[in-house]
Amino acid sequence: MASSTRFGYDATSTQRKKLWDPSETLGIINTDPGYQRITCIAYLRPDNPTVVSRLRAIAGPALCVRYHQGQAESIVMQWQRKIQQLSPRVDERKPSKPARDDKNEDSEQTINELREQLREMRELLAQVRDERNGQGSQSQAHERPNEQASRRRQEAERRRQESEEREKEARRREEERKRQEREEKEREARKREEERLEEERREREKEESKRRAREEQAARNERIRQRAQKLREEREREKREAERREEEEWEQSWINYQERWAEFRTAPLRDGNIRDAIPWPVKSGSYRDVNASNVKDFLQRALARDASPVKLIRKECRKWHPDSMNRLLRDAQLTDVDRMMIKMICLVVTDLLNSASGRSSESFD
Repeated sequence: MASSTRFGYDATSTQRKKLWDPSETLGIINTDPGYQRITCIAYLRPDNPTVVSRLRAIAGPALCVRYHQGQAESIVMQWQRKIQQLSPRVDERKPSKPARDDKNEDSEQTINELREQLREMRELLAQVRDERNGQGSQSQAHERPNEQASRRRQEAERRRQESEEREKEARRREEERKRQEREEKEREARKREEERLEEERREREKEESKRRAREEQAARNERIRQRAQKLREEREREKREAERREEEEWEQSWINYQERWAEFRTAPLRDGNIRDAIPWPVKSGSYRDVNASNVKDFLQRALARDASPVKLIRKECRKWHPDSMNRLLRDAQLTDVDRMMIKMICLVVTDLLNSASGRSSESFD
C-alpha cells in the first residue's frame, strides 16, 4: 500500500475539507512527522466509531515505554471526552448544501460519499491492525523483567494507596458519625440541664413568692395587731382618763357637799327657796336631780377613800334623820314634798348603813 493509503488518506481525501483539527482538539503539540498521521481522522465526524479505534492505536506509541504505558487508556478517555464536546460544534459548522431540483444528482452524490467513507474506514481498519501487530511485537521485544516488576510495584502501590484512601475515608466517616453522636448527646445533656435549671428557677421563684406573701401577710397582721393594740391602749387610756376625771368629779362633789353642809349648819336661813339652801346628797347638788338612785350612787362613790365608809354613812344617817332635819329647819316652811324627799334620803342612807353593818333598815322606821 502506498504511503498515502498507509496514513488513512489519498488524493481524493486530501481534496475534501477537514471537519475538525485533531492536534488542537486533543492538545498534541509534538510536530514530529510521525504524529501527522493522526490528521487523517479530521475528515471523519467526531462521533464516528473509527475515531476512537484510531486513537487507541495512537495512544500506546505516543507514551513513554518505561513509566507511562499504563496511562494509555486514561489518555484515550480524555481524548474521547474532548471529542464528545466537539461534536455539537461540528454539526453547527457543517455547511448546508444548496437545494437542487434534480433528485438524481442528490442520490448520486450521496452514494459517492458513502462509498468514499466505506473505503476510508477499510483503510483505517487495516492500518490499525498493522500498527497493533507491530506495537505488540515491539513491546514484547523491548520489555524487560525490571520494567514488569516496576509496573507490578506501581500497581501494588496504587492499590495500597486506594486501600489507604478507603480506610482513611472509612475512619473519617466513623469519626464524623461519632462526632455527630457526641454532639447530639451534648445537646441533649445541655437541654436537660437547661430544663433542670429552668425548673429550679421556677421553684425558687415560687418559693420566693410564697415567702414574700407570708412576709407581707405577717407584716399586715403585725400592723393590724399594732393598730388594735394601739386602739386598745388608747381606749384603756381614755377609760382610765374618764375614770380619773369622774373620780375627781366625785371627790370634788363630796367636797362641795361637805362645804355646803357646814354652811347650812352655821348660816341662818334667809328668805328665799329653802330647796336651794339644803345641801342635797347628789353629784350636782341640785334639788331636781334628787332621787333614790342618785342619792345611793352619790353616797357609794363620793365618800372619801381615806375614811371608814361605815362611819361616814352613820354620820350621814344622823344628818338626814327626820328629827335632826326638823331641828335644823324649824324656822323654814317645808312642804309635804320636801318632807318626803328628806325621809327618802334618810331611808337610802339607812339601807346603806345596814348593808355595811349587816342590819335591816326597818329598825329606823
